[in-house]
Amino acid sequence: MTVTSSDPRDFYHDQRGLGPGSAVKPTASEVKQGFAAQTANPSPLPKLFQPLQIRGLTLKNRVVASPMCMYSSLDGFATDFHLVHIGQFAMRGLGLTVMEASGVSPEGRITPNCLGIWKDEHIPKLAQIVNFAHANKGAIGIQLAHAGR
Repeated sequence: MTVTSSDPRDFYHDQRGLGPGSAVKPTASEVKQGFAAQTANPSPLPKLFQPLQIRGLTLKNRVVASPMCMYSSLDGFATDFHLVHIGQFAMRGLGLTVMEASGVSPEGRITPNCLGIWKDEHIPKLAQIVNFAHANKGAIGIQLAHAGR
């Protein structure tokens, strides 16, 4: 494979193919075991590992991480903790990861340490997390939140 980019990370990302967690064709021995014949599922892959299309989004599998409140932000900013926490799910092959409840205003957070998305300065670190998930062939979402009246 010829890489034309000067960024060495592009070579690494291009070598990943479909990424972890992607469906693969079963081997001949798996087909002989008759998994598809034992179930109502015509595919030899369990439904959990089959791709899922929702409008314009195709998930590589149906494994989803729900949003978790981690209470690990300062003034709403995502940190390297968030990159590692969310990134681990993409690296392990989940089809979709939903980031934690993110306050749309500072007054609407559950705690002062909740993630936020109320000012433009929050965007760069969140974009880094999204780019990392996409580089690992994972889809990512965010739970918008306001815990006040």
